[in-house]
Amino acid sequence: MFDVIVPIYRISEEFILRALDSIKAQSFTDYEVYVCDGTPEEHQIYDAKAVVECYGFNYIRQDPSHQRVGGARNQAVAEGSNPYLAFLDGDDYWYSNYLAELKNAIEKSISKVEIWAVVLDCEYVLISQRTGKEHRMSRPYGHYPDQTFLDSFPSFAYYWLFGHPPAPTGTIVRREAYEAVGGYDESLSIGEDTEMLMRIVGDPRKIAEENRHYYEILPLIGGFHYIGLDNTTNRGSQSSVANNRTPDEI
Repeated sequence: MFDVIVPIYRISEEFILRALDSIKAQSFTDYEVYVCDGTPEEHQIYDAKAVVECYGFNYIRQDPSHQRVGGARNQAVAEGSNPYLAFLDGDDYWYSNYLAELKNAIEKSISKVEIWAVVLDCEYVLISQRTGKEHRMSRPYGHYPDQTFLDSFPSFAYYWLFGHPPAPTGTIVRREAYEAVGGYDESLSIGEDTEMLMRIVGDPRKIAEENRHYYEILPLIGGFHYIGLDNTTNRGSQSSVANNRTPDEI
């Protein structure tokens, strides 16, 4: 049912193990996993191929013709054939019933729905200017109290996505819809995920209402989204516990 797409670039072994463990722990098991690694050979600090393959998952080296994190996702998607695409960043992880819940939601959805998203747990650190102390904060990522707009006007999801972007880790896309728009724009270094979703649902200024598609947010916290210096994507370019990419690599 699902192709699970995991882009990585100079990511710590701890993070990728956590992400892959969360896939293996899924209560719903009709999926195939594709991990696309863009880490240059000189920056390989562990055998990522061996790590991925020990789970029985597919490991792919990112081809230079596919640029940035969008290119890594595009290349991985092309390797699979399942009708639904489940995206997971290598420094995030899912809770064990994530795919099962999404399967149920998909089966209940009307045909115009092409994208499904969930809320994610999220933690981050703020530093007080007054005391200099660090404060660890937590909040649900992707939860918006004004979601009634989307519920009332589903054919205007394009405008909703402007100010309410979901994390890729909590997003499922129908493969046919992904292929119809040509996947991710590999020229973009930031916002490539939201931009693709906007093309899928359709711009109301250009596309008649009957030809637009819907975006459904589930009232569910389905995983954990990491925010920090070691993000898989940092300001649009993949990074990790190693140094960030140089300007020439971006």
